Amino acid sequence: MAGTAALLFHFLFSSSITSVSHSPSQRLRVGFLTMTALTLLTALLISISKAAGFASAAPHSTKESLTRLHGGYDQTIGADPKTPLQLFVLPSNTCPYVQRTNIALRELEIPFDMIEVTGQTKPDWFLKINPRGKVPALRIPSLGYDAIVYESGICNEFLCDYASTTLQKELSLMPNDPLLRAKIRLCNDHCDSIYSKTQFTYLMNKDESRDEALKKEMEDALQFYEKILDDTDGCYFFGDEFSLADLHLFPFIQRMEVTLKHWKGYELPRDKFPNLIKWFEKCSGRESVKLSSMSEEKIIEVYSRFVEVDYKFGGLNKN
Repeated sequence: MAGTAALLFHFLFSSSITSVSHSPSQRLRVGFLTMTALTLLTALLISISKAAGFASAAPHSTKESLTRLHGGYDQTIGADPKTPLQLFVLPSNTCPYVQRTNIALRELEIPFDMIEVTGQTKPDWFLKINPRGKVPALRIPSLGYDAIVYESGICNEFLCDYASTTLQKELSLMPNDPLLRAKIRLCNDHCDSIYSKTQFTYLMNKDESRDEALKKEMEDALQFYEKILDDTDGCYFFGDEFSLADLHLFPFIQRMEVTLKHWKGYELPRDKFPNLIKWFEKCSGRESVKLSSMSEEKIIEVYSRFVEVDYKFGGLNKN
């Protein structure tokens, strides 16, 4: 294709030089051929630009479109500015951290393009987007060449600000009250720093003599949330409004419910966690959660691989 374009360039250049010495009829014929060559050249250049792999804009809806890009960094970082916000995920969207951001995008009704990043060792083009090689990562073509955000908690707070300021939406997952905002961040920190470690350490433990002690540690960590729900007037952590605190924890409780029942025969005791169980059921009914969730069968399939190799979950498994 590029060779054909070069030949057309050569023809046009030669014609522009030699046509001066031609007779009027010859010049008319050369002019016609030149216009034909220009038309063919324009079509070829358009085809070449499409083949270069620039991501095209997806329909503006609250549903995602899935794009698999194989051509590397230029296809993502060089996307058309009209392309919706890009969410980078693992294949089959299995990561709980990605699910947080997936839920946030849907709750805020922000159109997005979902791009799968394959390979245990992340490709170079993705490391230019997120040097840590982790998902989720966001890219916002409309905000510029290097408008990139990563780490789920940071991504989700950014999306709240982006929705309210740039997109002028009234939807929000963070309250205006500074104290409530701080409480949401503390709630999220408890999940990342304390609870998630107890969950995965209990799940991955192979020494049955330690199971009771590890289960107690996990339940002690979960009492933090039970107390918050006991003190609130609404069905979510901080009232009747679904917030970043809810979507931050939900993917982990969802996976806990399935994996611990399957491998440990454990279910949340209703006498200890009546509020947390009601909260989980309420969250599970949200459309954003349904659309971003794996089936129970898929969760077991994914975690079977982790259990077999004693996966460390990025340091969360303390065994």
